[in-house]
Amino acid sequence: MNTVYRALGRLLFYAQLALFVQCILLASAVGILASPLLHALHRKPMANWVCAHAMRILARYVLGITVEVDGSQHLLRAKETPCVLVANHQSLLDTVWLAWVLPRNAVVVANMFVSRIPVLGWFMRLGGNLFVKQGDKQSIKALFVDSLQYLERERTSIVMFPEGKRNPSETGALLEFKKGAFYLAYCTHAPIIPVAVQCTYPLYSWADCRFRRGCVIRIRVLPPISTESTTEEDIPALIANTRSDIQTACMSLSLPEARTKLF
Repeated sequence: MNTVYRALGRLLFYAQLALFVQCILLASAVGILASPLLHALHRKPMANWVCAHAMRILARYVLGITVEVDGSQHLLRAKETPCVLVANHQSLLDTVWLAWVLPRNAVVVANMFVSRIPVLGWFMRLGGNLFVKQGDKQSIKALFVDSLQYLERERTSIVMFPEGKRNPSETGALLEFKKGAFYLAYCTHAPIIPVAVQCTYPLYSWADCRFRRGCVIRIRVLPPISTESTTEEDIPALIANTRSDIQTACMSLSLPEARTKLF
């Protein structure tokens, strides 16, 4: 009987995962369709916001996933000036909560392999999103140059994940933050907006074949951090303090665990 239940659980997991992937592809297709008009209007990054809005609808009504955002008023800073948003990076569910906080005029930094995924990768390239190959110095240098152009010339915010890779921690413990996002903010004097996401391990785990439907993802947008008077010597402390603030918020968001129901 236990074998039957495990088999059924895996079947339900893959069914929910397949539905999730279809929602991502459909939202990406919406972004692709909107891209030609937005390109003509010189609003290329807005395709990302259009895709995010579509993903919000699909997540809520098809996947049964909602997002609770605490501190959403801090996102208004990105309407006034380009900002660098930094957040913890955990799993596929990042594509859901990101749809709730993505500024209207923003791009996302993603791993290079994402650009090769059919439909999703096509959309992300059309939306002007940035890609980086981990450990490749030339790729990292190109990312920095392109990011400077977005922040200084095109007045576009950037979303970055300073852990550098997905971190599906069972406890919500963060990896060490990399320097890039903070050095970029220092060079451009762009405000940093930290975003903390609850530990989503209880909601989604590839290893455990778990994908819960009807769940709530809790996130907290922390107050923007000014970099106007930041010096290069201040960067290590800036990184450490931001990581500590996000870690503290993540832990508080994860308790109590979000109410869920199994798909």
